[in-house]
Amino acid sequence: MRTRRWDFISDHRAAFGVKRLCRALGVSRSGYYRHLATAPARAGRQAEEKRTIAEIRAIHSEHRGAYGAPRIHAELRSRGRRSTASGSRG
Repeated sequence: MRTRRWDFISDHRAAFGVKRLCRALGVSRSGYYRHLATAPARAGRQAEEKRTIAEIRAIHSEHRGAYGAPRIHAELRSRGRRSTASGSRG
């Protein structure tokens, strides 16, 4: 949900200015510019997540839906995948 604020600011900054939009939405300008600076890294993580999801679905299909999370995790590890998560998502 928070990303939509930044997208809204990006879409309307030419008409209203970043300062005014940030003030109206109750967010910091530095947060907006940080969001812009981290966009390439975010895009890379999203692409990697899509590849992982496709691989999980393929493993699940290969085993005719019989594999649950623990077996899929083991299969991913046996294929050389390692967890890159640095913490929990909340």
